[in-house]
Amino acid sequence: MKSYHQYCSVARALDVAGDRWVLLIVRELLALGPSRYTDLRRGLPGIATNLLAERLKAMEAEGLVERHDAPPPVSATLFRLTDRGRELRGVLHALTAWGMEGMTPGPDAQDAVQPHWSALAGALLLRGGPDPGTEVVVGIASEGEMLHVVLRRDADGNAFEIRRGAAPAADVTLTGTSMLVGAVLTGVLSPAEAVGQGLRIDDPGQVLPGLVGAPAEPSA
Repeated sequence: MKSYHQYCSVARALDVAGDRWVLLIVRELLALGPSRYTDLRRGLPGIATNLLAERLKAMEAEGLVERHDAPPPVSATLFRLTDRGRELRGVLHALTAWGMEGMTPGPDAQDAVQPHWSALAGALLLRGGPDPGTEVVVGIASEGEMLHVVLRRDADGNAFEIRRGAAPAADVTLTGTSMLVGAVLTGVLSPAEAVGQGLRIDDPGQVLPGLVGAPAEPSA
């Protein structure tokens, strides 16, 4: 990676994490956990395969990611964030909050859209959360994909895991565009407003209002 050659903590941080694609690779590993190379390619449309390999090699050298050989039946090499890499969660949180203003018009025609990006934004920006010692599962059906977010409360605040596939017993399920899913999870729209714009919310236990800090609304 190139260096600014400045004795400044901002410059030193950008030396490590400021190259194009680096923080988006962190986004993918923060969202979906340990991932195969092909998983990362899928979540990073537009990146050349040789550039992804170059970035991963540089991030390994800087101590942001590490390789892990998953046991059978997976039997694949996975990339995962190190402790130092996971410290960039705060950076992603700040960028997610700061970038929300540019999301309100919706995606442009040429924009790639993947549901786990909205799920990650929601998990990072949730105003509420589950009670300590409990977990809440949010199912998402969007853009032809199914995934679910497992939310927990730990000593450092909200913890989450995003998993591909349907949850057999989700507490609340959101069905609709990624734009509407992200808007309700991040608090841009209330559940009632999102339903009015086409989002379907299946929430028999009225879990969602407590997660997003909105007044309880009838399930729709």
